[in-house]
Amino acid sequence: MLGTHALVFIATHQTRLCLYLSQRRRKNDTIHGKNIQISRILVYPIKSCAGVDLRSSAYDQEGFEFDRKWMIVDLEKKKQLSARDNRGIKLVRVFPLIKRDSASPTGGVLEVTFPDSPDTPSFVIPLNPTPEQLSTWEVHTGFNLWGSPNEGYVVESALPELSETPSAILSAYVGRPVLLVMKTSAPRPLGEDVPFDHARLAYAGGSTVRYPDFSPFLLVSDASLADAEAKVWAMARGTLRQTVEGCAPDDASPPTNAWASDTPKRLLMERFRPNVVVGGIEEPFGEDDWQEITTVDRRKFYLPARCPRCMFPNVDTENGMRDAQMPNNAMMQYRKVDAMAPSKYCFGMYMVPAEDNGILSVGDTILVSKSAMNPKLHAD
Repeated sequence: MLGTHALVFIATHQTRLCLYLSQRRRKNDTIHGKNIQISRILVYPIKSCAGVDLRSSAYDQEGFEFDRKWMIVDLEKKKQLSARDNRGIKLVRVFPLIKRDSASPTGGVLEVTFPDSPDTPSFVIPLNPTPEQLSTWEVHTGFNLWGSPNEGYVVESALPELSETPSAILSAYVGRPVLLVMKTSAPRPLGEDVPFDHARLAYAGGSTVRYPDFSPFLLVSDASLADAEAKVWAMARGTLRQTVEGCAPDDASPPTNAWASDTPKRLLMERFRPNVVVGGIEEPFGEDDWQEITTVDRRKFYLPARCPRCMFPNVDTENGMRDAQMPNNAMMQYRKVDAMAPSKYCFGMYMVPAEDNGILSVGDTILVSKSAMNPKLHAD
């Protein structure tokens, strides 16, 4: 005869199984779309600064060309200066622009401007410094990036006649001593928190990254953003309880705020820092189930894990100010979906290229070549 604890265990297990199968029947595939295409390609040349929309971009094993190739180091803290912190929040209003020049030995320049700060001079730096240039650049070592020491070339201006260096200009802008550095060739492994079998790759050495937090690419769908925006608006209006069954918002925003007006603030994709945005998914967060995707010309990418989010998405990229509550408060109600990060909400999928080179373009068709149901998302 079964004991009480065993009966409770069986009943709980059966309930979860029924919920899972019910969702599985309702969602009888894990692709969620018939014409999935890349709708945006975004790169962020300087980590934590504004992004750049591209029609297409070459990539290598470390991600898109020029994505997080540069970073700003806080010399007082001896670590990255991030817009997720008050010390670096102004960085989201620093605008890098990729200006290619095939006739230049450096392939062009990265022009950096400060539209909100007319007293801050713009500057330009070489896109691909020549070996001769690099031989004169200092290598700054030992700064912390997510718990591990890193290094980078201290960037010099493409116009050496200028009196101020890029680092000096940025130091004056953020109000503390910083260095603008460029990633050296020293490999930086894929984040340890991203579970991945590197033997699946078509190149040696495993997956590496430049200065992104954890993986070469982040993929998000338009449908997921639209759903998140609707939940933020609902919470701001005090109606999220009805919008998401079982949710009980514990810190609803006052209905007079900018998220709750008749023309509410938009939740922009740039807050979440994706590289690849896809359209054509019929169900929000359908990408949660993806494990492998392939383009029509057989370029393959692995999606090893969901991306747990920090407070960066609460930074309004249009004004450089932090929203005290959104989207964090709304998304914490319904997007804590991964056992590896039980205290954080997830938005987007880490993505690793199977080959070490290729090109992705807006309009490329995406085929979901391997997928699996995310049971925690649908059974809890």
